[in-house]
Amino acid sequence: MPTRPAVWTSRLTTPGAGAFAVLFGLQAFIRALVTVALSVQTMEIMGSDEGVSALFLVGSVAALSIAFVIPRLAAWMGRARLCSLAILIVAASAGLFILREPPTQVLGFVLRACGIAVLFAVLSMYIMDHVRRAELGRSEPLRMLSIGGAWTLGPFLGVQIESFWGAWAPFALSAGIALVMLIYFWILRFRNLPIVGSAGPPRIERPFANLAGFFAQPRLVLAWLHALGRGMFWVCFVIYTPLYAIETGLGREVGGLLISLGSGFMLLMPLWGWTARRFGIRRVSLIGFPVAAASMTAAGLLSAWPWLSALFLVCSACAMSAIDGYGNALFFRACKASQRTAMTPIFSAHRDLANITQAGIFAVLLIFFPIKVVYLTLGLVLLGLALLSLKIHRRL
Repeated sequence: MPTRPAVWTSRLTTPGAGAFAVLFGLQAFIRALVTVALSVQTMEIMGSDEGVSALFLVGSVAALSIAFVIPRLAAWMGRARLCSLAILIVAASAGLFILREPPTQVLGFVLRACGIAVLFAVLSMYIMDHVRRAELGRSEPLRMLSIGGAWTLGPFLGVQIESFWGAWAPFALSAGIALVMLIYFWILRFRNLPIVGSAGPPRIERPFANLAGFFAQPRLVLAWLHALGRGMFWVCFVIYTPLYAIETGLGREVGGLLISLGSGFMLLMPLWGWTARRFGIRRVSLIGFPVAAASMTAAGLLSAWPWLSALFLVCSACAMSAIDGYGNALFFRACKASQRTAMTPIFSAHRDLANITQAGIFAVLLIFFPIKVVYLTLGLVLLGLALLSLKIHRRL
């Protein structure tokens, strides 16, 4: 007698909230595994903290440049082929890092940043195709929970793998997981759903026409600035925490542990998601951003006491994870269905611009100031985001 597949199996093998949680969790694990190794290895190759910022700046500029042509690439190649290519590029970049040479390190940064930018944009398009707006309040916390799990396990695991097998091992495992993600993506067999309210196929505008249309909509701009600040926080937390731990004598393993602990609060996503639904996105932002700003500022001011400073770093990550509980819901609710293909790559570019902003600023500041300047500067950014949150609609 034939039996029906289990509900959870069906949810993981068809496009939906569960499948997106797995996909975003895999892409996060690919990055998390090498986060400590990549920062430390780059510092050793480039010879300074500002050298690390400079390479992240190079990769981010490349990723931001490609973001504007993603709609054309998606129309030309199809989303599925483009997504598959992006995953393969990310895997190839991990292979380049194994070589530990300045030219391959630079090329690896460029390919990695471009591949992740394309992958994030295409998956975000699929989310808006397959997850209804009414379900975003539940699907986004699930997606962020999966990402949080990857970032909780990945950094510390990557350090342990490197200690046991060698510097090449985290990058090799990262490439292998990328191939697993590619296979899972093919299993899901995504298709492009008809665009609501559209009488025909979407028209691909010129990139700068899309840019003007995006920034002409205040709700999209607010969502973009909101995501930009969140992205800048996590980029700085991931890149500079291992360097801070090494320079203050805490050690590489403690650096990986701090990233894992800070990311571990994302495992509370079901709670954070419920909080955002119960009390509203606006209230969560108006509490979370000030707490994160105060904690990050304290981490910078108390850098002479490394363990105390590390405690405040973890506190700031806790506050930011609460804000991440509603994910990109501000954008998903503001973006019209007919503008998905055009507007999603521009919104997704917030990740690359967050990289560019922090890398450009700190490539200069770290020449003149110790690493605590990163945390003091970030405290000011988070304070600005707290003020910006006053513009979120009271009903959200």
